[in-house]
Amino acid sequence: MKRFGVFLTFFLLILLVFFVRLSIAQEKQVMIGIVKSIEGRMLMNVENEKDKSLVSFRIGRKTVYTPRRYPTTGERVQVEYAPHRGNLVAYTVTILGGAGAQGSPK
Repeated sequence: MKRFGVFLTFFLLILLVFFVRLSIAQEKQVMIGIVKSIEGRMLMNVENEKDKSLVSFRIGRKTVYTPRRYPTTGERVQVEYAPHRGNLVAYTVTILGGAGAQGSPK
């Protein structure tokens, strides 16, 4: 009977930790802008379309690009990001077009 009480307490503690982590989780935000530079495939600088401020995003192997390629300088992109440990981390980058966009072949 004592084992059951320990197990139940442990189970409730795990559930509490799980729900606290869910409540702390932040929603992703979206920004549209123009790519100014990509530094070492780790950092992407984007000029915000609304207020023309320069925003730096961390990019990496988990970042999803649509279409499946890195954007070039001058392309218009939509970045879905969230703050993580003091940095803005890009989760999805959708290329919308712009100066660096290539035309469709005929």
